[in-house]
Amino acid sequence: MAVTRDHAKIPGMSAVVVAAVASIVAATVAGMYALAVRRLDARLQRIDKAQERIPERKFEIYEPVVDLLGRMFTSDHVPTRQEQQRKRYFDNWVGVYGAEGTVRAYSRLMQAVSHQPYPPGDIQVRLYTDFLLEIRDDIGAPDGRISRREILGARQVNLSDPTSLTDHDLDAVCRRAGWTPPWPPESPSRH
Repeated sequence: MAVTRDHAKIPGMSAVVVAAVASIVAATVAGMYALAVRRLDARLQRIDKAQERIPERKFEIYEPVVDLLGRMFTSDHVPTRQEQQRKRYFDNWVGVYGAEGTVRAYSRLMQAVSHQPYPPGDIQVRLYTDFLLEIRDDIGAPDGRISRREILGARQVNLSDPTSLTDHDLDAVCRRAGWTPPWPPESPSRH
């Protein structure tokens, strides 16, 4: 009978051992999971901090050029040496920090204002507002619904063709103005 009693104890002990092993495994897995969650959380915090700095950095890069172009479009302002240096800095870095739309809009604006014959004022204003809208998208308002006319705000701009700001097809605007842009025709702008 002693043998039978020992056998009776073994299944009970097996259950205790299995439960103990299961508890140890569960604790180990939980500890590993908690460590992975902490590492992921720390990584996400670093990413969040980096993403918060991106708009600030872009603002630092965009601000001087937007100020300069704004003065040039609303007055007879001649850029100072310091403003010219800031513009060169912007020219160098917009391709790195700027979103695709911003780079394209700035490139078109710069090509247009240095192209002979010069584009009509309507085209220059259109390209300038396209650039401003792309900057807004790049800095953090990609779902905005502001129009070209609205982005001009209080600036008094006399356009010979008011539809130059509302027509989505820049190529059509250029054709109506009788000006051939120096870039190849593309699909309409999203603004």
